[in-house]
Amino acid sequence: MTHLNPKQQQAIQAIVARAEVDPAFRASLLRQPVEAIQRTFGVALPPGFRVRFVERDPSVDLLVVLTDPADEAGELSEDQLESVAGGVTTDGAWADAIVASTSG
Repeated sequence: MTHLNPKQQQAIQAIVARAEVDPAFRASLLRQPVEAIQRTFGVALPPGFRVRFVERDPSVDLLVVLTDPADEAGELSEDQLESVAGGVTTDGAWADAIVASTSG
């Protein structure tokens, strides 16, 4: 699991806010999120960065995405080790660029 720093969280909020008011961006975000972000914000996500956006079905009151299951041996995954060590596994420059593009 990748933990997001405050700037990355702000960038995700900007993406979600745009998707709320721009139906074409929203549709593109659901189909091809990396390309939609690059086209709309002019920002390339790091190579190999995987992201997926889903819509809440109107018949569902709450959508919860479960974290990865715990390792039965009790060992931490590489991502968990990284987060415990205080690191972030992705380059945060993309978040800075998205936030800057929405700051007017």
